[in-house]
Amino acid sequence: MDFLFLKPVHEDLLKNRKGWFNHMYQASKTRRLILIAILAAISTVLMIFPVIPMFGGFMKLDFSIVIVLIGMYLLNLKGALIILLLRSVLKVLLFNSGVSDWVGMPMNIVAMAVFISVIWFFTNKDQGLRVKNYVIGTVFGTLAMTGAMALLNWVYAIPLYQKFANFSLQAVGLNLRQWIIAMVLPFNLIQGFVLAIVSGLVIFPLASYLAQQQLRFKK
Repeated sequence: MDFLFLKPVHEDLLKNRKGWFNHMYQASKTRRLILIAILAAISTVLMIFPVIPMFGGFMKLDFSIVIVLIGMYLLNLKGALIILLLRSVLKVLLFNSGVSDWVGMPMNIVAMAVFISVIWFFTNKDQGLRVKNYVIGTVFGTLAMTGAMALLNWVYAIPLYQKFANFSLQAVGLNLRQWIIAMVLPFNLIQGFVLAIVSGLVIFPLASYLAQQQLRFKK
């Protein structure tokens, strides 16, 4: 009889516990979505200002990826890639600059996705974020991004710019190979170096705070 008496109480406890876990999961999921939206909005603004024109204005350096990296350490790589994609869509919808965005934005997404994915591979360790792992990750991330952009310029960007944007390599006195060596490779190496330093200067002073906040956004 004791077991029969306790059974309903036990079931109620299980239901309450299950309901509590479901509530916490939904609250965490909501916080994650709000965080993703906020960081994507900030990252979008940073694609507009400040922007540093380089190589005669053909290429521009922005700091939007700093916010994406913060999102990566608060959430995970998947969350960061969502922020990256969302900020790119917002940029095209709200601040569209024509052909340069339609052709350049997919390349930017690929470049930044490669960059942060390699950094995540080296820094996603049990011991937490470490300067040594971060430096190694940004070095290999920069090299991988540079290689990807060289390939994309060769097979994708330059042919489309020449076809739809009246862009001519001959007008700047370069052929495709020279363009990649003189423009694409240096720009992306510089870009990776600058973004690594700026992101590190922002992230590492906040490392302990980010580690504490990670718990709020876990699924």
